Amino acid sequence: MFNTALTLSRSKVMGGFAAVLLAATSFATTAFAVTPEEIKAKGTATIGVQMDQFPWGFIDPKGQNDGFDIEIAKLIGKELGVEVKFERITGQNRIPLLVNGNVDFLVPSMTITEERAKVIQYVIPYSSNDITVWGKKDAAIKANEDLGKYVIGVNRGSAFDPLLVKVAPPNTQIKRFDDDATTVQSLLSGQVDAIVGSITYGLVIKQAGYDAQFERKYKVADNFQGMAVRKGDKEMLAFLTDFVTRHTADGTLDALYKKWIGVDRAKLPTTLPGVDFTGKQ
Repeated sequence: MFNTALTLSRSKVMGGFAAVLLAATSFATTAFAVTPEEIKAKGTATIGVQMDQFPWGFIDPKGQNDGFDIEIAKLIGKELGVEVKFERITGQNRIPLLVNGNVDFLVPSMTITEERAKVIQYVIPYSSNDITVWGKKDAAIKANEDLGKYVIGVNRGSAFDPLLVKVAPPNTQIKRFDDDATTVQSLLSGQVDAIVGSITYGLVIKQAGYDAQFERKYKVADNFQGMAVRKGDKEMLAFLTDFVTRHTADGTLDALYKKWIGVDRAKLPTTLPGVDFTGKQ
């Protein structure tokens, strides 16, 4: 099975991104290190979450944050005994917000990659989100080699972008969009023939009433997701690792995943090639 963490290590795009942020991380881990006790003392946990991507994190009709990640973030806040303040993240700003100290940690449904692991400290996976091709039902797309015949959309700054560049034929016309919501909209509005991204795009397509016109074509890759803290935040890493371990064992994460994603949560790895989950490297 395709291993996202290993394959994306070869991406020059993500490699350059990691190099740019590495110096900033060295400063941030010293200046902004945070512990569970410090969060308890200030009474508030500032958590970076998505606010534009159903069902992971979104704003409901009442103007409130909701979704899979939101429920998890609230549960973390409850265990810390503090109020939770949500900070909106996107594919472009989430790592800078973390390393610059704007948030205490991320609950981001973010793909775990070797490049990002050089800049931030991942917690063991808590979720997965197969990287999938969604397209028009009449588009003859069954495998990567077929992508070159169509216009393909992708969320720039996401792990989907460099993966698409790697697996698609060189002649593939790729259009990039600012976030998941606009990527899905590009398909529904006819700007592109297909999109590469989250398996949960299908929920958005169905919710919008377009499931008769578009379909899941095939799975491109595994996509394991992790929360993240700053490098050096060892106590926060230990707290969140324990959180994921306990709530995997007691079924809480399975139940939330089934509720929001609509399928069973996969058995997730606790190690990945090139990624340190211990904070010791």
